[in-house]
Amino acid sequence: MDWLNVVQTYVAVVESNSFVQAAHQLNITTSSCSKRISWLESQLHSQLLLRTTRRVRTTEQGQRFYLQSCDWLSQFDNMRRQLGPSTQGLTGNLSIGSPAVSGSLFVTPIIATFLPMHPHLTVELSEIEPGVIPDLSLDIVISRQIDNFDSTSYRMLHLFDYAVKCFASPRFLSIHGPVENAKQLKQLPLLLVQGQIRSGGVKFNDGTILNQASRFITHDPLAAIQAAVHHMGVVLVSEDLVQQQLIDGKLVEVVPGLLSEQRTVCAYYPAHRFENPNISAFLQHLRQQIQNTH
Repeated sequence: MDWLNVVQTYVAVVESNSFVQAAHQLNITTSSCSKRISWLESQLHSQLLLRTTRRVRTTEQGQRFYLQSCDWLSQFDNMRRQLGPSTQGLTGNLSIGSPAVSGSLFVTPIIATFLPMHPHLTVELSEIEPGVIPDLSLDIVISRQIDNFDSTSYRMLHLFDYAVKCFASPRFLSIHGPVENAKQLKQLPLLLVQGQIRSGGVKFNDGTILNQASRFITHDPLAAIQAAVHHMGVVLVSEDLVQQQLIDGKLVEVVPGLLSEQRTVCAYYPAHRFENPNISAFLQHLRQQIQNTH
């Protein structure tokens, strides 16, 4: 049998959890689909699938082989695209994961300048939790650097560094009085997002750790910024996120010069043996855009 067709069949069965649906997708009979999987298991001397009357699921070995198969098929497609003639440029799909705020304010504008250059390419942007291990189903993950991350499956590209500052509305400061140092900030309600709370607060360049929360808690930095605009407390975010509020006079910096420890934003992408042209092109464009703005 043809290994490529057999592996493609196996992936289709795993992803659909059904021999019938996989056969329909591949335009073959259910019997042919079953024979391909049986042949594959005999060649590998291992049971890959557990079959019941209601569903199909992978064994432990089958799940490992599925992940390897996806990687192998992706590498084969990339190699075929690179070797074959193309007059259309980049084609297919590119999947990107990013936290909601970064996706809206940072990644989407870059995608908007990238897509017109590649009219036959589709980009899908998905929301992820910040600082989590990359999702193997995504081509690129853009997030803050993951602590102690060590994986042979992914490469990491440093994008830029940033720091967190403190901001509040003029009315909030008029009510609570002038704030001149971090010690005074400890006495005020802070609009911390859940990620900051989970990490024990925010450490600043003078050694102060601010971790007391207000009665308003959110996972969304944009919601925390709006809470600060409505005089509910002091928000701790990157200055890039509040540029418009600073221009409009709705927020002002509290204790200028007080900065958090430096943080890093990275792009994570699979360490395929063969380079994916879609990933490479977007990363190159991403770095160019960052160089132009930072």
